[in-house]
Amino acid sequence: MDLRLIDHQTNMASSSYLRPFPTPPSLTPVMKEDGKCINWEELPSEITSSILRRLSSIDILENAQKVCTSWRGVCKDPVMWRKIDMRNPRNLVLNLEMMCRHAVDRSQGGLAEIDIWHFGTDSLLNYIADRSSNLRSLRLAMCSSITDVGLTEALVKLPLLEDLEVSYCSLSAESLKVVGQSCPNLKTLKLNREGFNRFPYESDDDALAIAETMPRLGHLQLFGNKLTEGGLNAILDNCLDLEHLDVRRCLNVYLFGDLKKRCSERVKVLRRPLDSIRGYPYEEAVNHMDTYEDLYADYYHESDSDYSDSEMASSSSNSPPLSTSMSQLMKPEQPRNWAELPPELISSILLRLNSIQILEKAQKVCRSWRRVCKDPSMWRKIDMDNDGDLGSMGYDPEIMCRHAVDRSQGGLLEIDLWYFGTDELLNYIADRSSNLKSLRLIMCYPIADEGFVEAVRKLPLLEYLEVTYGAMSGEALKVAGQSCPNLKKLRLNSETNHQFNDEELNDKKALGIAESMPELRHLQLVGNTLTNRGLTAILDGCPHLEHLDLRKCFNVRLEGDLEKRCSERIRELRRPDESTADHPYGFNIEDLLGPNNYYWDDLSAGYPYGANVYDLSDCSDYYSDEFY
Repeated sequence: MDLRLIDHQTNMASSSYLRPFPTPPSLTPVMKEDGKCINWEELPSEITSSILRRLSSIDILENAQKVCTSWRGVCKDPVMWRKIDMRNPRNLVLNLEMMCRHAVDRSQGGLAEIDIWHFGTDSLLNYIADRSSNLRSLRLAMCSSITDVGLTEALVKLPLLEDLEVSYCSLSAESLKVVGQSCPNLKTLKLNREGFNRFPYESDDDALAIAETMPRLGHLQLFGNKLTEGGLNAILDNCLDLEHLDVRRCLNVYLFGDLKKRCSERVKVLRRPLDSIRGYPYEEAVNHMDTYEDLYADYYHESDSDYSDSEMASSSSNSPPLSTSMSQLMKPEQPRNWAELPPELISSILLRLNSIQILEKAQKVCRSWRRVCKDPSMWRKIDMDNDGDLGSMGYDPEIMCRHAVDRSQGGLLEIDLWYFGTDELLNYIADRSSNLKSLRLIMCYPIADEGFVEAVRKLPLLEYLEVTYGAMSGEALKVAGQSCPNLKKLRLNSETNHQFNDEELNDKKALGIAESMPELRHLQLVGNTLTNRGLTAILDGCPHLEHLDLRKCFNVRLEGDLEKRCSERIRELRRPDESTADHPYGFNIEDLLGPNNYYWDDLSAGYPYGANVYDLSDCSDYYSDEFY
């Protein structure tokens, strides 16, 4: 049935929206089969109510109830106001607070759900609470005029509340604790903050308040919260029914090792700190925030000089970026000695840098920072990301990487290598890091099959392997699968070669995966040459597969039974023709090297910058632990 309303807009003064309504707008006539017009006013009230409940409360009060007398009667029924949705585009010239009070009055105490966006006061919130003791769901988004005190005062009047959202509004940890104690049936909490938009610090206050007072939580969203692993563990200890957990932009949380395992076992739906915010209802509200990479750009000193503690303490406004960014947080008359920060806080800050920045910059700031940088806990993850211009670096990244591995003292869990590396380096890492869980090799062309196989056999606990734009045969993949029985995530991204098409060789890698990696959950094969045969083998051999990325796999034809099987089996499927705009490397390697340069002419040299870029015998020893 096609219902068409002629849009009727009115500009109402803030205090006069309940004045007599203007002449109701007409209805567009719709013809029945017998040629007569349908009289929409004669629809049964139940049908009219069912239709109108699809509108927001603002649309009902501003438009629908003005159509005709019968619709006006339906709109006054308290049943229509069990849920009040006051979401709005922020620029409406209406008195939304007065409109909301009127909607609450119409509910006659039967209000069960209410959503308020962009407006509201403490007075309004308590008006709602005083008249809606049966309220089950309350959502407040970007209501900047509502204070912590007013929100707490209202929430203690809502003992039946099950679903609470407070997004970009004021709510302290103490108030959060009062809420948990006053609302014992609370099952869903969404507490979304602005995250690290200025300076990162750690606070488990919210997390501990949740853990202490909300044992029945099943769904928890903490976007942009400052909790740490300690706070997250407290929540997991006390919220035993938790099934859905969203910690996106919680950049103090590191989901690795036992904590990662615990979350995977306990939580059905987990959104990790660096997961995409696509689909987040307030995506526009957080677009102004710094990106994860930008947050830490100023946390290391640009100078190569070695500063003493006293020099560090007396940094002026002319200092390089590290001192400048911190001085903005201090009162001019009370300079802060950053060298005297607790080691735990220094460590928390420096862990946001990659390993090259720590070795090249941060450890040279002062002796106290140097001591923190030597702590093995700083080297659980080694990130050797760089811009790829190895010839202009002024240091040997391989020697630097070996030194970082030594500092980990066997505790290394994750390592990322970009643009460099050799078989010898990979085996150096494997020999000293038997507990390694994650290995990422991005554009590490000199690493050969033989060296990779030798190293991966020493890494039985590996769970995540990435080889992007590097040499890797099907046989090497099979050895990796057999040697690493816990492997759950594989990214094998290749240089798309449209000219290569050998049916026998196309599926070698796919068959190696299928035969040896039954525990895979996440598989990315961007640019792979596999065919439908190889994909079918993977689906047969990897029964737990949930995420599959086949972008630029142009030999795969997802149609018929194969498409149906993928749709039924795979929770997240990226198809061959989908855009690679969100791919972390965001380009086709062919665009960089040209179609005739997939492989270097001198394969024996292996290294594109030649063997003599660095004179290793004359390398500075400033990475040694005797530097100071």
